[in-house]
Amino acid sequence: MKQNQESLEEEAARATELLRGKAVLNVWRHSDGEVVIQFNDGTRFFASALNDNLELSITGAPVC
Repeated sequence: MKQNQESLEEEAARATELLRGKAVLNVWRHSDGEVVIQFNDGTRFFASALNDNLELSITGAPVC
């Protein structure tokens, strides 16, 4: 489903807030259309491109 410009901007702003101040620990390429970035606190950012869509996902740091 195509998103309008406003919802794309809101998604980008939420991702910016969730990742602000974190340092990159590792970057992986799981497939041609996917990248995973792990941050120093365990947070992971997933970006997956399928067809004309870009899906973003952020998982929180594990709770100990």
